[in-house]
Amino acid sequence: MYKLTFKKRVWIVKQYLKGISATKIALAQKINRRAIYQILEKYKEFDWDGLKDHKTGRPETILNPKVVDLIFDLRKRYGYGACHIEQILKRKGFAISHRQIEKVLVRNGMVTPNIRKQRPRKWVRYELPNPNDLWHTDWSFDPFTGHNLSVYIDDRTRLITSFSIFKRATAKNSIALLYSGIAEYGKPKAVMTDHGSQYYANISGAKQENTQTLLS
Repeated sequence: MYKLTFKKRVWIVKQYLKGISATKIALAQKINRRAIYQILEKYKEFDWDGLKDHKTGRPETILNPKVVDLIFDLRKRYGYGACHIEQILKRKGFAISHRQIEKVLVRNGMVTPNIRKQRPRKWVRYELPNPNDLWHTDWSFDPFTGHNLSVYIDDRTRLITSFSIFKRATAKNSIALLYSGIAEYGKPKAVMTDHGSQYYANISGAKQENTQTLLS
């Protein structure tokens, strides 16, 4: 389903008022009937204003005009930045964050916005380039059944290559499940596990961290 514009919401209401069924309108806009009825409810409650787009997220805090004047004065007289002004206002009893202060200064052309802060951070997904480059595995206890679940999952595709429920979480069951996945999807180049006793012998002083094991 795609996002409807204000014009399309108005069109939907007008078509319904003309006697066109919600089913036909939904087919025309490629949305479900529930969305049509939600739009109609908004119209009945708030009239045409209820169909307008509304900003999502937390509404912006409106500052007291006297506080805004004080921010302007501190900036013009001393050239203080948002963080310095925040500390001064705190001493005066005003709990206003430096982000709010910076918004006021930027909006009124008193500071230049920091472009680096405005850039969206690049989201890097942790994954290897090819299927079967690496499988992840772990054990989890199910308190409802009292049994243990083990899963192997491919790093690249997120495909669950094998899983099963056992009475006990043991190395023998870990190996059996690994061979089961290999039989169906082929052998991975490596398997990443923690240092649990299901994968490693209990050695005093062993580091408890994820470990990648190459399969020959």
